[in-house]
Amino acid sequence: MAKAHYLIKVIHSGREKDYFDFWRRKLAKNAAGEPLSAELVGFDVSQLANNAEEAVTAVRRKHPNLQIDTQSTQLQE
Repeated sequence: MAKAHYLIKVIHSGREKDYFDFWRRKLAKNAAGEPLSAELVGFDVSQLANNAEEAVTAVRRKHPNLQIDTQSTQLQE
């Protein structure tokens, strides 16, 4: 089976609440009034893997102290 590229969303440390407010609740600002953006709350990693679980595991090894949004994992075409 050929490997595929998966897009994994990684959350910046200390930005977990902001991440979910921005992506799930669609808020433009956090509780402190700071404007939120995709770059501020996290970043994407393109990972070559056999399946989504393997891709997430590989990214977790690369970024062990950061949280991963496993629900947002996408197969890249």
